[in-house]
Amino acid sequence: MPKIFAACFTLIFALLSSLGAVSPRQSAWALDLPVYEGGQIGKSVYLDGSGLCSDEFGPTGGESRMQTVRFTTREQYDAYCETLAEAGCRSVYENTLGGVTCAAFRKENKLYYTYFAERKNEARIIEDNVTNCYEDFGYKCPGDGAVVYQFDLPYLDHGERDDETLYSDNGMLYVIRLADNSVIVVDGGSIRQSSDQNVEECMKFLRCVTGTEPGEPIRVALWYGTHGHSDHVTFFYKLLGHYHDEILLERVMFNYPSLSLVEHDGRVDMFRERLAQLYPDVRYLCPHTGMSFPMGSVTVDVLYTHEDAVSAASGKTPVKNPNDGSTVCRITAAGKRLLITGDIDLLAQDKLLALHEPRELKADVLQAPHHLYNNVALLYRYADAAYVLCPMSEGHGKTLWGYQAARLFYGKDQLLFAGDALYGVTLDANGLTISTGHTDCGPYDDSSMNEIRASAADGFHAERSFF
Repeated sequence: MPKIFAACFTLIFALLSSLGAVSPRQSAWALDLPVYEGGQIGKSVYLDGSGLCSDEFGPTGGESRMQTVRFTTREQYDAYCETLAEAGCRSVYENTLGGVTCAAFRKENKLYYTYFAERKNEARIIEDNVTNCYEDFGYKCPGDGAVVYQFDLPYLDHGERDDETLYSDNGMLYVIRLADNSVIVVDGGSIRQSSDQNVEECMKFLRCVTGTEPGEPIRVALWYGTHGHSDHVTFFYKLLGHYHDEILLERVMFNYPSLSLVEHDGRVDMFRERLAQLYPDVRYLCPHTGMSFPMGSVTVDVLYTHEDAVSAASGKTPVKNPNDGSTVCRITAAGKRLLITGDIDLLAQDKLLALHEPRELKADVLQAPHHLYNNVALLYRYADAAYVLCPMSEGHGKTLWGYQAARLFYGKDQLLFAGDALYGVTLDANGLTISTGHTDCGPYDDSSMNEIRASAADGFHAERSFF
């Protein structure tokens, strides 16, 4: 139905334009590229994020910028890509993912990313000024499959853990072990989960699941940040501060909106500053919808970012906080799908379904959006997953709207709570296998978040098992 409406409005607009009844607003074009011909250009340029650079004190001047076009067609979009090539832009990427067709270009070494949303008849042209590694960002390794671990951060549970000064009611940390024993880390927990003891436990866990001995660096092939809230950054921020000389951080990927448009927590800027200090050569990709790339033994597909929420008419965003600006990715291993949703709410759910057919949201494993706070029932329905990973305690989670929405489609045994155990889900040719373990993570101990120290042997013992 959205596709039919979009096609009708596009046809009407084309007819009115041919009669001179409407203006295409070509004067709004601001990128150093040929003007997009066809459709109607948005009234303003969207100031995209600043990437690895902190924008705590205002726009940096180096942000990416995006122009929107509505009432356009696939033929007009294809013609525009040909125009870019004729203007000296070198094509470096083409892809179709769900309801999005995309292409990337280089001009004088500047990266431009374009995509057309078929169900909406809209195009977006992004001047990406922040990505420092694009064409060779991903890599492949021998082997297949992966194991997804939901780290058992301590949560408020309205039972034994009811002290909000010691336990958090949010926070999220996932570790995906790849076939080459490197890992993808997704997000990081809150301040009240980031005690010295818990960070040490995480380091021991990483060594255990990767088979890395003390003295050997742990390869973090990718850190993927869903959005700019401190309960998705702080734990990893502290882990790097304590163990940076034992962690080889190869790549980072996040797409945070400009602080001038959408607020984010101060910890985000501190994290970016820490990256610059400790990992100045890290490969950074700002993900945009339609991107697909290999990462070891998995494939990462970008299904949604805050850029998709921007009005094609005005160039303005309806996103009020980072949650609906979460970057949603589908991670596929051995044909099995993990859907990472961050903290999306109804606005982002609706934008996702406007972009893609519901089948694109089908998953074998679903990360419950926003710690079960949000009633995103359609997402739970269309995911139709075997298991739902819930970054929350069961005691608290059962009081939330998202739990009620999930229970419409899933049995209790399908909901795996991070406050209960360290769950591992193996994705391989044999299907899905669940393992259950525990760490010795405990309540917040008032330890420092900001200390950077040279880590020594972490007390890891090879005979210890988490499962």
